Amino acid sequence: MLSVEGTITITPKKSIQGTKSLVSAAGTFEAGFFNFGNSQGQYFGIWYKNISPRTIVWVANRDAPVKNSTAFLTLTHQGNPVILDGSKGIVWFSNSSRIAEKPIMQLLDSGNLVVKD
Repeated sequence: MLSVEGTITITPKKSIQGTKSLVSAAGTFEAGFFNFGNSQGQYFGIWYKNISPRTIVWVANRDAPVKNSTAFLTLTHQGNPVILDGSKGIVWFSNSSRIAEKPIMQLLDSGNLVVKD
């Protein structure tokens, strides 16, 4: 499912990379990769979509910026979000003890990034 602004959901067969983004249903929040200040690295985070300047509310890999633009966020087949660099090395992951059969990741209008089964 794609919208004009970006992707609505992520499944294990989809990813977010480059300028692609995940947008909440009402368009309040957006999640994707961005550069912060003078940093040469990329971060994955959530921000208010329609507030300028960009107001970031959460960053996944704040301690491990990706040094190239080939990073992507995907969902494992077990339902864990993971950020991989260009050589598919793990930069950041969210580990859950629950295993989803058909995981879908969504950005809610509350700003929460959730994985549903």
